[in-house]
This record gives sequence, structure tokens and C-alpha cells, in this order.
Amino acid sequence: MHRYRFLPLLLSLLILGLAPPAPARDYNPKMHKPEWRYIDEEDDAEAEKQLEKLLKRHGTERKAAKLVDLLKKGRPYAGGLDSSKTLEVPCDDGLKRQFTWHLPSRYNPKKPHGVLVFLHGAISQGPPGGGHHESASIGKAVDDLHYIKVGPSTYSRHEWGEPAVRKHIHYALDQVKQRFNVDENRVYIAGDSDGGRGTYAVVETEATFYAAAIPTIGSPGGVTRFLNLRGLPFLAINGAKDGLFKIDGVTQAVESMKKTGIDVDFRVIDDAGHDPFLLVKQKKEVVKFIDEHPRDPLPKLVEWHLDPAKEGYEKGFPANTFRWIRIDEAGSAASNATFDDESGTLLRSNFPRIRAEKAEGNVVAVKTRGVKRFTVLVSDEMFDLEKPIEITVNGKPAFLGPVVPEARAILEEARRFNDRKLVFCNRVTVEVE
Repeated sequence: MHRYRFLPLLLSLLILGLAPPAPARDYNPKMHKPEWRYIDEEDDAEAEKQLEKLLKRHGTERKAAKLVDLLKKGRPYAGGLDSSKTLEVPCDDGLKRQFTWHLPSRYNPKKPHGVLVFLHGAISQGPPGGGHHESASIGKAVDDLHYIKVGPSTYSRHEWGEPAVRKHIHYALDQVKQRFNVDENRVYIAGDSDGGRGTYAVVETEATFYAAAIPTIGSPGGVTRFLNLRGLPFLAINGAKDGLFKIDGVTQAVESMKKTGIDVDFRVIDDAGHDPFLLVKQKKEVVKFIDEHPRDPLPKLVEWHLDPAKEGYEKGFPANTFRWIRIDEAGSAASNATFDDESGTLLRSNFPRIRAEKAEGNVVAVKTRGVKRFTVLVSDEMFDLEKPIEITVNGKPAFLGPVVPEARAILEEARRFNDRKLVFCNRVTVEVE
């Protein structure tokens, strides 16, 4: 008898000329072209097999140039996926963590949507952590923008800045990019309390992927690579009566960040305590800040610190890369530049450092300290590929020559970045003499 219980509903729908509601689907990589299946493949060994086949398909300069256009266009995005879903994934530290996405009510797969990645507070709670709940409730601050909300989780006092947790956040954002039409220049990170502190910490390795950061009722304690925070603007919101992150200490830390050249708009709410809903209560200012700060994916000036003591996820990509510059190998080199902005600031003079500036034409001037090898990622939106590219390092010529689209570089970098606004035609690796 139970198998007939939906028959009246189906008959009614047919009479009205309406189709029955389709069940929600999840992401299916098989629906995409081989290029996107390679980018989305999680198994490195399988991805390498796919790459070799793709290199045969895109082996000429002309075909490689068309590949760039294909990747900039992006995947086809399906409708009918779950508007909210929580997935559990194994992490590098042996624990399993969850992340949740919430689509806006007006989500349209044909239109790019902004994203808010929200880091919850109270990380000392037990599993699964508060990602699902807080990203839904506190993420209401961006409802008027019709943004996708992403809520990763951590628990049992595992900090957001730990390598396995940073990687979990990165993975969560990647999974949302695979499924939904994301405006990569409108991806923001925010958090409250422990998540506010975590917002600062995550940016020091993940700045490439965010337009701006909004830490709430937190502080930048635990950050060591403050140079990397220069890559984003911050809107920091704290309560004057906060008994946990006391305002005097937070103010001192933020003022030090400003002296270091970090762009921080610091808002102290006089009558507020340790209130995670400050993000929602300051909704008007948050929306205004987001509207005014899209990401520039290819800024003319980029700089980056690497911590040579780090291992694993924090040693390679993305911790070694900012937008179009990458530190491939740290270590002593015959040539080292002097940087005049470190005295009296939070910058670590003992960390390997790179600064690269795109000058007029096809010239890139690079300064390094403690860097043996680096890579310039070449975009046809930055360079005229009909002309040679010139790279100088610490005032000396290091590279001069043509750079043309090359399939291996295009695909490998696309797999790393998973970002339609950061599709590179080729790369130039330079040994520091």
C-alpha cells in the first residue's frame, strides 16, 4: 500500500502540467571535460595519468593558448544540487572534520556568486564542531549579497592555524568551487572569537584566494608571517567590553599591524562584549566593506614570507605562493636584498622574503633575501606574450626571453589554483645568483 501513497500527488502535478520535483544531485566529475576532471581529481597518481593524455591533446602552442581560454571559461555548473549539505572528510592529522555549504535562495548556476568562508568560535567543543550552525546563523550578515556560505569545522582545541586545519579550509573552498559558480574575486573569510583569531592565521598562508578578511571578536595572536597579511584588507570588529579578547591588547596588536603596512579598518563597538553576533549586528558596515573590496587577482606588486621551519602543507603550495609569485626553495644565496621596512614592525627579518613588481612593459623587478629559487607565473593578462619577458633579481639581469603558452604549466597550475581568474600560460623559474 505504501508504494501508492504518492500517487495522488503525482496525478495532481500531471493534471496541473507540472513536473514532480527532481531529487537533489551531487557533483559528478564525469559530466565535465577531461581537463576539468584532471583538475578535480583528488588522487595524485591518477591525475598524473590523466595529465599525460592531456599533454598529447594540447601539445602545440596554439592548442595550449586555446586551453587557457577553456579554463578561464570554467566548468558547466549543474542546477538542482543540495542547497545545504554537510560533508565529512579525513584530515592529515588523522581526524575527520566536517564542512557545510549554504546556498543563497537566489542561487543561479549561470551567474557567479560571492562566497563567505566562516570560521566558528569555541574550538574546544567536542566533535563535530560548530561550522554548520555558525555559518548559517552568523553568515546571515551577507544574506543581502546572496553569497554562498561555507562553514568548515574544527574541535577539541585544534586551532584554525594548524596545518591540517588550514588544509581542511582550503579543501572545503575547493569543493564548493567544483560544484557551484563562484566569483573567485569575491571570496571573503571571516570568523568569530577563536574563528576571528583563526581568520588572521589562515590568511598568512591562504591570502591568494581571498579578497578581504573580517575577523570578529578575535586578535592576531599566533601569526608569525605578518608580511603575508599585507596582501588583503581587513575589517576587524571587536567589543569594548569583551572580557575574553580584552580591547587594550587587541588595540595594541592592531596598531602594530597598521605600522607594518597591513590595511586594517578597526571598529570598536563601545557597548559590546564578547558577542559573536557582532558580524550580523554590523551587517550594514560588513556589506559595504565587502562591496568596496573585490580581489585584484594580478596586482602589480606582490610580496611574501616563507617560514623555513614548516613542513607538509605549510611548506609547499599554497603557503609558498602569493598570486603570481612563488618561493620554490629557501636558503642562503650569493645575492640578498636589503628591505628597509622591517625595523620597528612585526616583520621577521630572519624569514626568506620575496618582493616582485611588474614594471612598464614586460619587465619584472624582483628582490629576494634567503631565497635560492623562485617562479614567476605568467598570465597573458599581465604580459604581452608577443614580446620577450625580462626579470631582474636584486638589481641584476636574471632572465630575458620569449614565454609562450605551454600545456604542462597551464594544467599543473590550474590544478593547484582551481581559480578561473588565476589561469597562467606558463612559468619562469629563476635561480638566484
